[in-house]
Amino acid sequence: MADSVVAFLLEHLSQLLQHEANLLCGVQDRIISLRNELEIINAYLKTSSRGNRNNNKEIEQKVLSQIRDVAHVAEDVIDTFIANIAMYKKRNMLGRMLHSVDHAKLLHDVAEKIDKIKTTLNEIHENRIKYYQESSDQSSSAREEEERIQSLHRLRRNVEEENVVGFVHESEVVINRLIVDDSSSPRLKVVSIIGMGGLGKTTLARKIYNSEEVKNHFDCRAWVYVSNECRSRELLLGLLQNLMPNHINNDCRSSSSNIKKKGKKKHKEGVNNSQDISSLSNDELKKKVWECFKWKKYLLVLDDLWKIQDWDEVKDAFPDGNRGSRILITSRLKEVASHTGRDPPYCLQFLTEEHSWELFSKKVFRGEKYPCDLESLGKQIVKSCGGLPLSILVLAGLLANKEKSHREWSKLLGHVNWYLTRDETQVKDIVLKLSFNDLPSRLKPCFLYLGIFPEDYEICVRQLLQLWVAEGFIQETGNRDPNDVAEDYLYELIDRSLIQVAQVKDSGGVKTCRIHDLLRDLCILESKEDKIFQICTDSNILIPTKPRRLSVHSTMSHYVSSSTNDHSCVRSLFCSDPNCFVYSDEWKWLTKGFKLVRVLDLDGKYCFKIPSNLGNFVHLRYLRIDSHYIRSVPDSICSLQNLQTLYLGPSIRVTTISFPCGITKLKHIRHLYTCGPIKLRGDCSESNGDAMWNLQTISSIVLDKRTTYLIEKGSFPKLRKLCLQISSNFKGDVPKMLISLQHLRHLNKLEIYFQVKDWPHSRWEINCKAEEVLQSLKHLRHLSILKIRNALDLFTCVAMFPPNITKLTLSCISCLNDDGINAIGNLTKLQILILTGDNWFLDFWPSDSLFDINCIEDGFPQLKEFQMGNLPVRNWKLANGSMSRLQILVIHHCDKFDSLPSELWSLTTLRKVCVRKPSDAMAAMLQNLEVKNGCELIVE
Repeated sequence: MADSVVAFLLEHLSQLLQHEANLLCGVQDRIISLRNELEIINAYLKTSSRGNRNNNKEIEQKVLSQIRDVAHVAEDVIDTFIANIAMYKKRNMLGRMLHSVDHAKLLHDVAEKIDKIKTTLNEIHENRIKYYQESSDQSSSAREEEERIQSLHRLRRNVEEENVVGFVHESEVVINRLIVDDSSSPRLKVVSIIGMGGLGKTTLARKIYNSEEVKNHFDCRAWVYVSNECRSRELLLGLLQNLMPNHINNDCRSSSSNIKKKGKKKHKEGVNNSQDISSLSNDELKKKVWECFKWKKYLLVLDDLWKIQDWDEVKDAFPDGNRGSRILITSRLKEVASHTGRDPPYCLQFLTEEHSWELFSKKVFRGEKYPCDLESLGKQIVKSCGGLPLSILVLAGLLANKEKSHREWSKLLGHVNWYLTRDETQVKDIVLKLSFNDLPSRLKPCFLYLGIFPEDYEICVRQLLQLWVAEGFIQETGNRDPNDVAEDYLYELIDRSLIQVAQVKDSGGVKTCRIHDLLRDLCILESKEDKIFQICTDSNILIPTKPRRLSVHSTMSHYVSSSTNDHSCVRSLFCSDPNCFVYSDEWKWLTKGFKLVRVLDLDGKYCFKIPSNLGNFVHLRYLRIDSHYIRSVPDSICSLQNLQTLYLGPSIRVTTISFPCGITKLKHIRHLYTCGPIKLRGDCSESNGDAMWNLQTISSIVLDKRTTYLIEKGSFPKLRKLCLQISSNFKGDVPKMLISLQHLRHLNKLEIYFQVKDWPHSRWEINCKAEEVLQSLKHLRHLSILKIRNALDLFTCVAMFPPNITKLTLSCISCLNDDGINAIGNLTKLQILILTGDNWFLDFWPSDSLFDINCIEDGFPQLKEFQMGNLPVRNWKLANGSMSRLQILVIHHCDKFDSLPSELWSLTTLRKVCVRKPSDAMAAMLQNLEVKNGCELIVE
């Protein structure tokens, strides 16, 4: 998108003028002038992106394209200049003197290039005025464009309504929402169906609308198609045309003679005035609609509602006569559905493979018997559509008029994606492109970016949000954290059915997501036009390109040895090969050819060493190397002043990874994820005064004197999430060091990982008692999530917890007594409790180590979810009022545990009980149990 490119460039220029003013002698005025020019252009782009319609769409698109290209050129000039400045600053005084001529030449070249860029921008502006004026009187093109849009809408409706397959369960659910509980809920109610374009919302609504059950239930039915281009007046006129007498006689019936008389009177008035409705004001139109519905129990369908504003402008035209009337809305947008009614919307899913094949064969063979040898091939074709009805119909339409032979269908199977995007009138423009075009400009680059990931890839939401921020897609944040704004963008795209939720976190947020294959195809297609990114596979390595973002979907070694492309302009590089080997040759290739890169994302789990010249990537904002083998990070990382996110594999091992103490110089870094705990090297006193003001996450760090020193000196003032590893042979004062955590005023989540010795008979070897460790944590009032790994017998004492804990996880417990349970039960805000042992330990526990869980009276007042697993629990007792709000219970592999407390089943809030690998006695007990209050019981 042109506006995101210009906005990011403006940020670059502002930083350059702010931080490098002393090195801009001779070009500072030109850079300020370029920035001013770009600010005006940016304002123009924002105005044009808000949907200003004119008769010169092709000219506007060309202007935007030219501005984007010039912005890319300017970006290259500025980024190269910044990289050269960074190299100049690294030299000592003598080196700077020796290269002073080169620096002067650099400034001269930049000045010339900026002048040339400004000249080009002026030419674009002049040409736009010239040709815009010449074409302003060509109103015929506007009429043609309007007719084309209307044609597309008609065709889309025809395609969606043409075939009704499946939707048996779906229609039953929605019909049930429409017609049940009339007596208990006679007020007007809105029911909504949501889903991405092409899923069949209109088809389902039409099936419901025409069902005998619905026809017999309502006195009057009316259907109006809204669309994205519709306005309230057009909607009301369309509705009145639907309600005129010739329609009323077919669709309406009176349930009593009294209603019939009043209805006839109103109908007659409608006939008399039907010719004049086009001249009525909006308020008069609303009144006429209101009169048509006034005495009836009606069903109104508003099909394809896009905007909240459209609903707000017409909703008072629909009377609530306390007769059980209903309004059925279909929409792509969850926010629209949620705004129109109180009940949650019905989310339409993709077709099953069975229903997909049924729809396909019905369209292709038109009820005739089909050849058996085509079924297998046809099902492969249908599978490529991913359950999207519209694409199935388009493919079926292509094959319906072709020879029904194995040879002909085999050719299609080999080019399915090409066929799906071949006819823009049917697929790209009608459904997918309409959904894309309706996106606000701020969401478009975020959506298109999803095409970078491989097909059917499950995308980690945390990484996706950080990538959006690093790419500069999150511009206007005010005082809000950019990651929070990015999360809002994600949920907007989910609500628009453009992103699918794959996994959900325990907290309820989205953990992973994915994008439908057809939408991914659209992302790739649009990205080619807007030069956002390029996908490289084995089949197109030799095709010459000069992309801004490159996603390599082949092995890195193969790409490095085969590609001859110029990578000097690449800002983001992705390599999705999980078995990628990153050796010294690959690093040389990267550091030489990708000097301007901002995002470097390598699935290089076989990367063993990071090169010492990593600091040459001066623009780097996001670095991810998914490796388990990195042991040290070079000092040059301290030169990456723009770095925001560093990800060096998941925290799965205890082997430390060495970092320089100078990392505190990284002012913009937000997140540090490492495969092992960070161990700082060097003299931390040299970083005195350096605060990492933006740092929010440290996935794992060794608790030692260096770490404690930095915490006490305020080096991590806004840290939210922290994991501390405490070595089993550490001789320092652990409680005193933990008390230093009070300096972290924003700390929300803390994980403490105690290393153990003499496994499996594990023990700590630190110079303190368990209660001293817990005592040092009680003052962390901002903490809401606490996890302690290798807790062992930590909770056999009277424990003191941070008072505002909402989630507590204790793992590898070896013993738990009443004192520990009572301390946990007294946490007044605790909502989630997870207690686990180690399944390896089960075989080593002696019979006398079994323990009971005795929950005190009125304990655990806010607990909603309780999980325990791999524990030698013998009995569990619930005192009166304990766990009164429990909703979810999960018990896993507690094979000494034979019975659940009887008080559990009297909890009215309980919704789900899951028991995995129960003992024989527990399994027998659960088999004969009668669960009440709608609680779901799962035994696995």
